Amino acid sequence: MQSFLYQMLAILFVFSFVWLSNSISLSEVDWKNNTLPRIHHRSKVITGVDIIASHNYPVETHTAVTRDGYIVSIFRIPSSKLCGQSGPKPVVLLTHGMTGSADTWLLTGPRDGLPFLLADACYDVWLINCRGTRYSRKHRTLKTWKLKFWRFSWHELGMEDLPATIDHILTTTKQSSLHYVGHSQGCTVMVVMLSMRPEYNKRIRTASLLAPPVFLKNSLSLGHKIIRPLLTFLPDMELMPHMKSLNSAISGMCKSSGLRTACNALYLLSNGQVSQHMNRTVIPLLLATHPAGISTRQPKHYFQLKDSGRFQQYDFGFAMNYLIYRQSSPPDYHLERVSPLSAIHIFYSDDDGSISPRDIQYLARKWPNAVTHHIKDKTWDHMDFLIANNVNEMVNYPIIKIIKSFEENNKHSRRNQKGEIMMNAILNEF
Repeated sequence: MQSFLYQMLAILFVFSFVWLSNSISLSEVDWKNNTLPRIHHRSKVITGVDIIASHNYPVETHTAVTRDGYIVSIFRIPSSKLCGQSGPKPVVLLTHGMTGSADTWLLTGPRDGLPFLLADACYDVWLINCRGTRYSRKHRTLKTWKLKFWRFSWHELGMEDLPATIDHILTTTKQSSLHYVGHSQGCTVMVVMLSMRPEYNKRIRTASLLAPPVFLKNSLSLGHKIIRPLLTFLPDMELMPHMKSLNSAISGMCKSSGLRTACNALYLLSNGQVSQHMNRTVIPLLLATHPAGISTRQPKHYFQLKDSGRFQQYDFGFAMNYLIYRQSSPPDYHLERVSPLSAIHIFYSDDDGSISPRDIQYLARKWPNAVTHHIKDKTWDHMDFLIANNVNEMVNYPIIKIIKSFEENNKHSRRNQKGEIMMNAILNEF
C-alpha cells in the first residue's frame, strides 16, 4: 500500500520519456530471460493473451457479466503440451492484487509462473481481470469517463465480480467447484464473497491466500501516513490507469541498454523497494503492463481497515451509513461464515512491506482450521510471492501440492463411496 505515492510520482517521472513511445512485439521479447529487446518497428502493446500464446500455450478469453452490469474479462489456459491427460481437468482460478491484472501472474513465464506450472500439471487454469483493470473497462450502460463507473471498492469485486466469474467458469467446465489462489487484494475479495454470499463456500475446493490483507491494524504504516490524506480529497474516480502511450514509452525506455538502469530505477520509484529475491529480469515487462487501473475507493477502503482495526464494509460517513446499513458505522464481515470445502491455507512473511505478520496471525485465529505457511526468510517481500527467484520452492510447489492432495483424497473418497453403493446393492439382493 505504501507504494501508491511512489507510483503516482513515477507516472510524472515517466512523462519525461514519452518521446520514446514505441510499442513492443511479443516476437521480439527475449522470453528466456524475460527481458525486453531492441524495438525495430511499432507494434501492438503487450497483453496477457499475447504473453500466454507466446509460450505456445492455448489461451481463451471469456467474459462474465455481473449483477450490477460490469463486464469482467477472464483468461483461460485449458491445457499444456506437457499434460498428457485428456478430458475434464480440475479447475483453478487465480485472482490478482490491487493495481495488477491477470498479467501479474504471467510475468515470470513458464519456468516460475504459477498459471503455466498448473497447466503443465494438468489443471484447467483461469485468471480473472477485476473491474476497472485494463481488460475489464466495459459496462452495460456506464462509460469509464463517468465517475459513477468508479463507485466501487474491493467489496464489489467480492460481491459481484468473483461470483459472476465462478458461475461462468463452472457452467463452462460443467464442474461443481474449483480451486482458488489469490494474492493480496485477490485474498480480500474471496473472504468478502464467502462471508457475504456463503453459498459459494461449497464451490471452493481449496483456498490458497498469499499475503491476505484482511486485518490491517499493524500494517500499511508508511502508506497510511503519507497517502491517506491525498486520497481523502479525491472522489471515487480512476487511479493509476494503464495508459497505452505511457506504457509503450516505458517499453521503449527499457529496451535500450543505455536506459536499463533508469528502467530499474523507475521500478524502485514506483514500488519503494526491490527485494533481494526479486527476479529483476521481469522489471521491463512489469513496467510495460502495470499498473492496470483501480478506483480510488479501493485503497480508501483498506485505509479504513487500518483506522478501525476491523474487517468491515465501506464507511460512507455517519448519514450515508444509516441510509445504507441502517446503523451509524459499517457492519463487520462475518468471518465465521467463511468455510470452503477444505482448510484455508495462508502464506505470509515477516518482511512483507504491506501486511504485518501480527495481522496475519490474528486472522488465522479467526479460522481454527486454517493452515499457515510462514516464509521464514526474513527478507521475503510482498511481491516475492509472485516474482521471486525461488518462488517455486517457497510458494508455487506447495500450492500445487495442496491442490493435488485434495484431488487425490477426493478421488479416494469417491472410490469408497462407489464401493459402498455396490456393496449395498449386492446385500439388497439377498
